[in-house]
Amino acid sequence: MTFIARVNPKYFAAIHQCAAKGDVRYYLNAVHIERHPSGGVLIVVTNGHFMGAMHDPDGWIDPARESVLLGSASKRLLSACTARRGADHEPPAQLWIAEKFSLVSSQVETTEEPELFGETSHLTEKTELVDGVFPSWRKVMPSKRRTQVEPFPCLNGEYLEVFNKIGVLLSGQKQFGGGGIRLEASEGKGSVVVRFNHHELVDRFLGIVMPMHADPVESLLPEWAAPKDEDQKAA
Repeated sequence: MTFIARVNPKYFAAIHQCAAKGDVRYYLNAVHIERHPSGGVLIVVTNGHFMGAMHDPDGWIDPARESVLLGSASKRLLSACTARRGADHEPPAQLWIAEKFSLVSSQVETTEEPELFGETSHLTEKTELVDGVFPSWRKVMPSKRRTQVEPFPCLNGEYLEVFNKIGVLLSGQKQFGGGGIRLEASEGKGSVVVRFNHHELVDRFLGIVMPMHADPVESLLPEWAAPKDEDQKAA
């Protein structure tokens, strides 16, 4: 057996939350793993409307490859990636990826490949590589933050809920969705950047959300909630 990539299983399961479900554009159902020029790998997933990306500094990809596009992961595989402990009572440490299968292992040491059904192997699951081209995700990266005083864009609440799940998965902290979510609008009518208010994740995770079309809202509050004149004077 020949493994072609290795990633942090928790990172993989978290970023997979951004994948499309059964989209005819099969590459949107997949997980893109590419080499990071400074070391490790980047894990990137998008459904075409929002995106999650993660730098795994300890990840690895076969030197003969620049990227790997792994097809839809099963619920069993994702569950094994996020389990607290496997059958050996140890937490999952690595997700090893081959052309026809993926292996979740508690083996921390990566100088030797794990045995397919060894003591440290939590799950060996059939997976397939996608023969296609992943979207050029860097093209949607904003270059400047918004500086003008403009209303914040309208966002799909379902995507924010997904980012909340990702924050909990990555941090193991349920309170405040993993420490809190930072949202920052880019210049003009561009995308919204999502980052986590967590010391280990703030520079490793990146989310991008495309805003929705929405009618402008002229006031900060609805009329019934606006403070009365006497309240404003007292303030």
